Amino acid sequence: MNSNRDRIRLLTEVAQAYYEQGRTQEEIARELGVSRSQVSHYLTEAREIGIVQIRVVSPEERATEVEERLHQRFPHLKEVRVASLFGGGLEVIRRVIGRAAAEVLHEAVLPGHRVCIGCGRTLREMVRALRPRPVENVILVQAMGSIGHEALDIDFGELAREAGKALGARVYTIPAPAVLGAGSAKELIASNPPIAEALKLARSADLYIVGLGSMETDLLYARAGLVPPNEMQILQRLPIVGDICGRFFDLSGQVHISPFEERIVGIELSDLKRASLSLGVAGGPDKVAPLLGALRGGYINGLVTDEQTAWALLRLDEGSAEGR
Repeated sequence: MNSNRDRIRLLTEVAQAYYEQGRTQEEIARELGVSRSQVSHYLTEAREIGIVQIRVVSPEERATEVEERLHQRFPHLKEVRVASLFGGGLEVIRRVIGRAAAEVLHEAVLPGHRVCIGCGRTLREMVRALRPRPVENVILVQAMGSIGHEALDIDFGELAREAGKALGARVYTIPAPAVLGAGSAKELIASNPPIAEALKLARSADLYIVGLGSMETDLLYARAGLVPPNEMQILQRLPIVGDICGRFFDLSGQVHISPFEERIVGIELSDLKRASLSLGVAGGPDKVAPLLGALRGGYINGLVTDEQTAWALLRLDEGSAEGR
């Protein structure tokens, strides 16, 4: 009896490593001390006894039930797109959400719009999924300065340029760090007309597409060397759950001022609240609390996510004191 439970546990762990964590069969084999073919046999057995259940999902398939629930729970939402997703690791989640966000962006951008794009791995997948579909007289601008390749291996300026190319837009980038090492952003903007022009456009956009950072996993500003350890320690003592472009908030949506607030070169949360559509694009377990905080604070009035994240978001809202 125990040997059967041990076998089931082994098959489950192998299946989770392969299908949910995205690890290769070779990596799993090395860890277990078995051959690659043995791992393949484990995966086959896991499917045969029902531990692994395969569902084919069309990229266009939407989880309409949870979309309706989100509309009911958060009436200010103007756009909700929840991509169907049965399982998978974070890379799969980002790719699926990115494709859905690309479709929403194509539908939302109208002639004459100013579009402001944020940063992050999910938005990178969105830009990759964009098809060449020019829209007349569109301006696309970067939401904040760059963090650098050390943090995400993403050039935020290049992200804006690629999105602008797909939309046939005139592109404005922000040639500055996201967080200055010294001095204030106000001083930098005053002495650099190109940065001032780009930020003026960014802060008056019709449409924002932003990713959300998580205090659980996304300590990007520290990893990029833009924020010193002592400031990150102060930040981590605050009751914050996430950020949008370096502007931090807690689960109730209340803003918390970071030690480097005055050094951030980018949009502000108040800009998002004034826009016609501010689209939050994020998914995964670590993004549930940031999404809820952003929704409660009114910083996003549009949402693109996956169904697992969406259901978790509703459960957190129901279970937390601020949501009652």
